[in-house]
Amino acid sequence: MKRSLYGALAAALVAGTSGAASADAGMPQLNFHDFAPQVVWLVIAFVVLYAIMSNLAIPAIAGTLDKRQAKIQADLDAAEKASEETRAAVAAYEKKLADARELARRLQRDRQEADTAAATARLEEIGKQLGGQIDQAEQRIAGQRSQALDGLEDMAHDIAADVYAKLAGESADGGALRGKISAAKGGR
Repeated sequence: MKRSLYGALAAALVAGTSGAASADAGMPQLNFHDFAPQVVWLVIAFVVLYAIMSNLAIPAIAGTLDKRQAKIQADLDAAEKASEETRAAVAAYEKKLADARELARRLQRDRQEADTAAATARLEEIGKQLGGQIDQAEQRIAGQRSQALDGLEDMAHDIAADVYAKLAGESADGGALRGKISAAKGGR
């Protein structure tokens, strides 16, 4: 394949240098007699293509690039605005959260103080009730103790009279016995 290509190229060069007789046989681009008109047509085609590109294609491409850049810039501006709004919303949320926490702490502190005051009042009321009950119980205990001591004195008198009667064989003098029991009771 390369040999046939090189062979065709060599033949064209030889045909181009052989003169007018070989003009029909080779490539027209290599014919030096047609070189000037080809250059003119090349310049005309270049100018026409340049005019088309500079007036139609390049402005269209530039317009597309400008639209794309404007869209990108608008998207960046919208993203920045959304970012600022998000930062503002986060700051507002954090402020509300801090305010809510402070309110909760204050309410909890107020509730604890109210509960403490209520508990203190209740304890004082219970203390007064218990103090009254203790006073009543002490009075009852004192009354029962007095009754028990009076009963003990009578019982001691009866026991002493029985013991004296068994030991002496006669009944004891009640008044003298009571005086000795009272003296023994007072000595303690």
